[in-house]
Amino acid sequence: MDQAKQKIKGDLDIVDGELRIALSSDLGRNLVTPWLDEFMETYPKVSLKLNISDSIIDFYRDSVDIALRYGSPDDANLYGFKICNVPALLCATQAYLDKNGTPKHPHDLASHNGLFYQLYDIIHDVWEFSHRGTEYKIKMSGNRAANDGDIVRRWCVAGKGLAVKSCLDMSTDLLSGNVISLMPEFKPTPTELWLICPSRQLITPAVRLLRDTFKKKSTDILNQLIEKGVLDDSVLS
Repeated sequence: MDQAKQKIKGDLDIVDGELRIALSSDLGRNLVTPWLDEFMETYPKVSLKLNISDSIIDFYRDSVDIALRYGSPDDANLYGFKICNVPALLCATQAYLDKNGTPKHPHDLASHNGLFYQLYDIIHDVWEFSHRGTEYKIKMSGNRAANDGDIVRRWCVAGKGLAVKSCLDMSTDLLSGNVISLMPEFKPTPTELWLICPSRQLITPAVRLLRDTFKKKSTDILNQLIEKGVLDDSVLS
Protein backbone atom coordinates (compact mmCIF):
# COMPACT_ATOMS: atom_id res chain seq x y z
CA MET A 1 0.00 0.00 0.00
CA ASP A 2 1.28 3.43 -0.90
CA GLN A 3 1.68 5.41 2.30
CA ALA A 4 0.81 9.10 2.39
CA LYS A 5 4.00 11.15 2.22
CA GLN A 6 4.00 14.06 4.63
CA LYS A 7 6.68 16.65 5.33
CA ILE A 8 6.91 19.33 7.94
CA LYS A 9 9.19 21.96 6.41
CA GLY A 10 10.90 24.18 8.94
CA ASP A 11 9.00 27.02 10.46
CA LEU A 12 6.52 27.08 7.56
CA ASP A 13 4.88 23.89 8.90
CA ILE A 14 3.89 22.82 5.38
CA VAL A 15 2.18 19.45 5.06
CA ASP A 16 2.01 17.65 1.73
CA GLY A 17 1.05 14.24 0.39
CA GLU A 18 -2.08 12.23 -0.31
CA LEU A 19 -4.81 11.44 2.22
CA ARG A 20 -6.98 8.43 1.39
CA ILE A 21 -9.90 8.56 3.78
CA ALA A 22 -13.18 6.68 4.16
CA LEU A 23 -16.26 8.50 5.44
CA SER A 24 -19.79 7.36 6.20
CA SER A 25 -22.48 8.64 3.86
CA ASP A 26 -24.38 11.22 5.89
CA LEU A 27 -21.50 12.48 8.01
CA GLY A 28 -19.14 12.57 5.03
CA ARG A 29 -21.36 14.39 2.56
CA ASN A 30 -22.95 16.92 4.86
CA LEU A 31 -20.33 17.76 7.49
CA VAL A 32 -16.87 16.38 6.88
CA THR A 33 -16.41 17.25 3.20
CA PRO A 34 -16.55 21.00 3.96
CA TRP A 35 -14.11 20.42 6.84
CA LEU A 36 -11.73 18.72 4.43
CA ASP A 37 -12.06 21.58 1.95
CA GLU A 38 -11.06 23.99 4.70
CA PHE A 39 -8.17 21.73 5.73
CA MET A 40 -6.87 21.66 2.16
CA GLU A 41 -7.08 25.44 1.91
CA THR A 42 -4.84 25.61 4.99
CA TYR A 43 -2.52 22.90 3.63
CA PRO A 44 -2.72 23.32 -0.17
CA LYS A 45 -0.05 20.69 -0.89
CA VAL A 46 -2.32 17.95 0.47
CA SER A 47 -4.28 15.88 -2.05
CA LEU A 48 -7.34 13.84 -1.20
CA LYS A 49 -9.06 10.61 -2.22
CA LEU A 50 -12.46 9.98 -0.63
CA ASN A 51 -14.33 6.72 -0.16
CA ILE A 52 -17.91 7.51 0.93
CA SER A 53 -19.95 4.50 1.96
CA ASP A 54 -21.84 3.11 4.94
CA SER A 55 -20.44 -0.37 4.30
CA ILE A 56 -17.75 -1.84 6.52
CA ILE A 57 -14.35 -0.68 5.28
CA ASP A 58 -11.61 -3.11 4.32
CA PHE A 59 -8.51 -0.91 4.42
CA TYR A 60 -6.55 -3.05 1.98
CA ARG A 61 -9.29 -3.94 -0.49
CA ASP A 62 -10.63 -0.38 -0.58
CA SER A 63 -7.17 1.29 -0.76
CA VAL A 64 -7.91 3.48 2.26
CA ASP A 65 -5.37 4.76 4.80
CA ILE A 66 -7.72 6.22 7.43
CA ALA A 67 -11.43 6.08 8.20
CA LEU A 68 -13.71 8.34 10.20
CA ARG A 69 -16.32 6.01 11.62
CA TYR A 70 -18.93 5.71 14.35
CA GLY A 71 -17.97 3.16 17.00
CA SER A 72 -14.64 2.34 18.62
CA PRO A 73 -12.38 -0.09 16.73
CA ASP A 74 -12.94 -3.69 17.80
CA ASP A 75 -9.84 -5.02 16.04
CA ALA A 76 -6.67 -4.98 18.15
CA ASN A 77 -4.62 -4.52 14.98
CA LEU A 78 -6.19 -1.13 14.28
CA TYR A 79 -4.97 2.19 15.65
CA GLY A 80 -7.36 4.98 16.45
CA PHE A 81 -8.13 8.34 17.98
CA LYS A 82 -11.43 9.04 19.68
CA ILE A 83 -12.89 12.25 18.27
CA CYS A 84 -15.96 12.72 20.47
CA ASN A 85 -18.98 11.17 22.15
CA VAL A 86 -22.02 11.00 19.86
CA PRO A 87 -25.50 10.68 21.37
CA ALA A 88 -28.21 9.29 19.12
CA LEU A 89 -31.54 11.11 18.91
CA LEU A 90 -35.09 10.24 17.92
CA CYS A 91 -36.12 12.86 15.37
CA ALA A 92 -39.13 13.95 13.33
CA THR A 93 -40.53 17.06 11.70
CA GLN A 94 -43.23 19.16 13.31
CA ALA A 95 -45.44 18.51 10.27
CA TYR A 96 -45.18 14.75 10.81
CA LEU A 97 -46.00 15.15 14.51
CA ASP A 98 -48.97 17.42 13.79
CA LYS A 99 -50.40 14.71 11.55
CA ASN A 100 -49.48 11.61 13.57
CA GLY A 101 -49.11 12.76 17.17
CA THR A 102 -46.04 13.17 19.36
CA PRO A 103 -44.71 10.05 21.12
CA LYS A 104 -43.96 10.55 24.81
CA HIS A 105 -42.82 7.03 25.70
CA PRO A 106 -41.18 4.17 23.75
CA HIS A 107 -44.46 2.22 23.94
CA ASP A 108 -46.08 5.00 21.88
CA LEU A 109 -43.81 4.25 18.92
CA ALA A 110 -45.77 1.22 17.70
CA SER A 111 -48.27 3.46 15.93
CA HIS A 112 -45.57 5.47 14.11
CA ASN A 113 -43.73 5.00 10.82
CA GLY A 114 -40.06 4.16 11.30
CA LEU A 115 -37.35 5.10 8.82
CA PHE A 116 -34.67 2.43 8.84
CA TYR A 117 -31.01 1.99 8.03
CA GLN A 118 -30.18 -1.29 6.30
CA LEU A 119 -26.70 -2.85 6.28
CA TYR A 120 -26.51 -5.68 3.76
CA ASP A 121 -29.66 -7.75 4.48
CA ILE A 122 -30.14 -6.54 8.06
CA ILE A 123 -32.76 -3.84 8.63
CA HIS A 124 -32.20 -1.96 11.88
CA ASP A 125 -35.84 -1.84 12.95
CA VAL A 126 -35.40 -2.64 16.65
CA TRP A 127 -34.81 0.61 18.48
CA GLU A 128 -33.36 0.61 21.99
CA PHE A 129 -33.84 3.29 24.63
CA SER A 130 -32.76 3.64 28.26
CA HIS A 131 -34.33 5.64 31.08
CA ARG A 132 -33.20 5.58 34.72
CA GLY A 133 -31.72 2.12 34.40
CA THR A 134 -34.64 0.62 32.49
CA GLU A 135 -34.03 -0.62 28.96
CA TYR A 136 -36.68 -0.60 26.24
CA LYS A 137 -36.47 -2.54 22.97
CA ILE A 138 -39.11 -1.55 20.44
CA LYS A 139 -39.74 -3.49 17.23
CA MET A 140 -40.76 -0.76 14.82
CA SER A 141 -42.83 -0.93 11.67
CA GLY A 142 -42.16 1.29 8.70
CA ASN A 143 -42.39 1.61 4.94
CA ARG A 144 -38.87 2.85 4.11
CA ALA A 145 -35.36 1.42 4.53
CA ALA A 146 -32.08 2.37 2.86
CA ASN A 147 -28.44 1.29 2.97
CA ASP A 148 -27.48 4.97 2.90
CA GLY A 149 -27.74 6.98 6.12
CA ASP A 150 -28.10 10.23 4.21
CA ILE A 151 -31.28 8.95 2.55
CA VAL A 152 -32.75 8.08 5.96
CA ARG A 153 -32.02 11.62 7.14
CA ARG A 154 -33.60 13.12 4.01
CA TRP A 155 -36.75 11.06 4.53
CA CYS A 156 -36.94 12.28 8.11
CA VAL A 157 -36.51 15.93 7.06
CA ALA A 158 -39.22 15.40 4.42
CA GLY A 159 -41.66 14.34 7.15
CA LYS A 160 -41.95 10.67 6.13
CA GLY A 161 -41.58 9.28 9.64
CA LEU A 162 -39.37 8.94 12.71
CA ALA A 163 -35.64 8.23 12.58
CA VAL A 164 -32.99 7.43 15.17
CA LYS A 165 -29.81 9.14 14.00
CA SER A 166 -26.57 10.45 15.43
CA CYS A 167 -26.72 14.01 16.73
CA LEU A 168 -23.93 14.95 14.31
CA ASP A 169 -25.79 13.62 11.27
CA MET A 170 -28.90 15.59 12.29
CA SER A 171 -27.11 18.66 13.66
CA THR A 172 -27.77 21.04 10.77
CA ASP A 173 -31.47 20.16 10.69
CA LEU A 174 -31.79 20.32 14.48
CA LEU A 175 -30.10 23.73 14.67
CA SER A 176 -32.21 25.12 11.83
CA GLY A 177 -35.45 23.76 13.29
CA ASN A 178 -36.13 21.45 10.34
CA VAL A 179 -36.49 18.53 12.77
CA ILE A 180 -37.20 18.11 16.47
CA SER A 181 -35.57 15.79 18.99
CA LEU A 182 -38.22 13.67 20.74
CA MET A 183 -38.51 11.89 24.10
CA PRO A 184 -35.26 13.40 25.47
CA GLU A 185 -35.51 11.50 28.75
CA PHE A 186 -35.41 8.18 26.84
CA LYS A 187 -31.91 7.83 25.44
CA PRO A 188 -31.20 5.81 22.29
CA THR A 189 -27.97 3.83 22.38
CA PRO A 190 -25.10 6.35 22.02
CA THR A 191 -21.90 5.87 20.07
CA GLU A 192 -18.50 7.52 19.58
CA LEU A 193 -16.72 8.99 16.58
CA TRP A 194 -13.25 7.56 15.88
CA LEU A 195 -10.49 8.18 13.36
CA ILE A 196 -8.91 4.79 12.69
CA CYS A 197 -6.10 3.39 10.56
CA PRO A 198 -4.54 -0.05 10.05
CA SER A 199 -0.92 0.88 10.77
CA ARG A 200 1.02 3.15 13.10
CA GLN A 201 3.14 4.20 10.12
CA LEU A 202 0.06 5.85 8.62
CA ILE A 203 -0.33 8.20 11.59
CA THR A 204 1.52 10.97 9.81
CA PRO A 205 1.71 14.66 10.77
CA ALA A 206 -1.15 15.33 8.33
CA VAL A 207 -3.31 12.67 10.00
CA ARG A 208 -2.63 14.18 13.42
CA LEU A 209 -3.55 17.63 12.14
CA LEU A 210 -6.71 16.19 10.60
CA ARG A 211 -7.56 14.51 13.91
CA ASP A 212 -7.27 17.87 15.67
CA THR A 213 -9.48 19.48 13.03
CA PHE A 214 -12.15 16.80 13.44
CA LYS A 215 -12.07 17.17 17.23
CA LYS A 216 -12.49 20.93 17.07
CA LYS A 217 -15.26 20.88 14.46
CA SER A 218 -17.19 18.13 16.25
CA THR A 219 -16.89 19.86 19.62
CA ASP A 220 -18.13 23.11 18.07
CA ILE A 221 -21.27 21.32 16.84
CA LEU A 222 -21.85 19.60 20.18
CA ASN A 223 -21.58 22.96 21.94
CA GLN A 224 -24.16 24.46 19.57
CA LEU A 225 -26.54 21.59 20.30
CA ILE A 226 -25.97 22.11 24.04
CA GLU A 227 -26.74 25.83 23.71
CA LYS A 228 -29.96 24.99 21.86
CA GLY A 229 -30.99 22.58 24.62
CA VAL A 230 -30.85 19.48 22.42
CA LEU A 231 -27.98 17.92 24.42
CA ASP A 232 -26.67 18.33 27.96
CA ASP A 233 -23.04 19.14 28.64
CA SER A 234 -22.25 15.62 29.87
CA VAL A 235 -21.62 14.75 26.21
CA LEU A 236 -18.32 16.64 26.44
CA SER A 237 -16.96 14.53 29.30
